[in-house]
Amino acid sequence: MRLKPLFVALAISASLPAIADSVLEQANALIQTQQANQAYELLAPLEEERAGNPEYDYLLGLSLLELGNPQNAVFAFERCLAVEPKNGPCRVQMARTHLALGETDNARAELEVVQAYNPPAEVQQIVNQYLGAVTTLEKQQQRRITAYAQVGVGYDSNINSAPDDANKFAAALPQYKGFTNPTANDSAYASLNAGSGIVYKANDTVSLLADANAQTRSFFADHNFDYQALDGSVGMALNLESFTLLTKLQAQQMWLDGNDYRTLLGNLLQVQGGVGNGQMALFAQGNKLSYDSQSARDGSRKTVGLAYSGVIDAAMTPSFYASLYTGSEDVDEIKSAFLSQNFKGIRAGGGLSLMPNVSLNGQVSYEERKHNDAVYPLFLVNRNDKESNIGFNINWKINPHLSLQPNYTYTSNQSNIAFSDYTRHVFNVDLRFDM
Repeated sequence: MRLKPLFVALAISASLPAIADSVLEQANALIQTQQANQAYELLAPLEEERAGNPEYDYLLGLSLLELGNPQNAVFAFERCLAVEPKNGPCRVQMARTHLALGETDNARAELEVVQAYNPPAEVQQIVNQYLGAVTTLEKQQQRRITAYAQVGVGYDSNINSAPDDANKFAAALPQYKGFTNPTANDSAYASLNAGSGIVYKANDTVSLLADANAQTRSFFADHNFDYQALDGSVGMALNLESFTLLTKLQAQQMWLDGNDYRTLLGNLLQVQGGVGNGQMALFAQGNKLSYDSQSARDGSRKTVGLAYSGVIDAAMTPSFYASLYTGSEDVDEIKSAFLSQNFKGIRAGGGLSLMPNVSLNGQVSYEERKHNDAVYPLFLVNRNDKESNIGFNINWKINPHLSLQPNYTYTSNQSNIAFSDYTRHVFNVDLRFDM
């Protein structure tokens, strides 16, 4: 949360630690004249050398905070307070950082520590201003509404997931008259996504949740593969001090080429808590799948897994996550048992903050699927697929509400069934507006 420049300047000047060298003096002057970007550019190259110096960490954190990057500012202020716990200005700015992150309890705790030091009247005035902001945000958080809209263009090298080797596919099948080898169709496309969510904090323990999202993608070269999807969920989160329990009911309707394609109904149960310096989650999910024109695929899907994520206090603020999961998908009709499968997989990824408003993110995944209930028709083997994905994304935050997001994803599915052996490249650029 950004307060007026007058209050920011007052917070800096009220009891700023003595600045010992010209670089820090210059950075301080730039911040006070609302040139935080230049201050950050001056300070950032010195982080490896000067991290741990309270005056440096204070000004680095303040420049990041003024640039709208509280996620990184918090680490600089933590280093400052580790050396000087009674550094009033740093603690005030740490409270401001927690406020920007929506962490009202932490913000209030920091401000109360400053009050306990009996600060000068001008500093007390600033503390009171922030305490008022904390109270306002707490009221807003009782009912927090978010919304976004995203428009994009892209290119898909294989919209029909055709096999890499059409001749290999043809050779694996009995020779029927008039059979044509499948080939990959590529196409540019346009996409549009939008959604909204609400969190209502009923009390300190219970929060009620709801969200809805819509997406559509139109392929310029072949509209038979155009699709739309509408999904939503309702649930609640229970804050049980040492961990959080989350439960949701979920639904999705998908259309293909303008026709009903699939309906999904399901539920999610997740337990999440702090482990080490990160967050660990145990999750279980169950879904009922119903296909409008492919009833042989109707069935249920169950997934259980474990995930861990965290942020490292280092240059460019590396973040990471990893997830292991396993499950099964079982069709309803015995005659379609060859479509049932057991699966297991791993997902991992992370991100780097290249600049205060630019981040680089990457993700990889691997999943193995075994269809052991029955042999596949025509091929007379139990199908076994191994799918790998790798993706990269750049998020350029143009302003607090608008982001430009180029993306690339590569998919490779290796299968002992020829028609399922394929690769795919997808490039897209999205413009996202968060309200």
